[in-house]
Amino acid sequence: MSLPIYRALKADAPLALLIDVETKVYEDVAPYGTAPPYIVWQTISGQANNHLDEPANFDDTQYQIMVYAADAKSAYAIRDAVRVVLEQQSWILNPSIHQYDSKAKLYGRGFDANWILAR
Repeated sequence: MSLPIYRALKADAPLALLIDVETKVYEDVAPYGTAPPYIVWQTISGQANNHLDEPANFDDTQYQIMVYAADAKSAYAIRDAVRVVLEQQSWILNPSIHQYDSKAKLYGRGFDANWILAR
């Protein structure tokens, strides 16, 4: 099952003030040459919650969100706004992923979270 991350982010008006979700949110990887800021999300693990007497009725899916921006302040602001949206439906596991890509000159800020999807 696919996570409804794009749909959740697209529905949030405060986030829309910081980034155009329609054109700046990508699953797995952003296209080469994408201008910052942008958001990339990916599923990093999952598990079907099976029962002995019936098939799984929900899946536990771990995902990662990364925000890339030309400056750290923007990356933090967008990451925090995304967290507010997704934290309503997910458990934040690692709230503080930081990186800097010296070749692309981009700051990355993100988090890992779990989303339980009913089947």
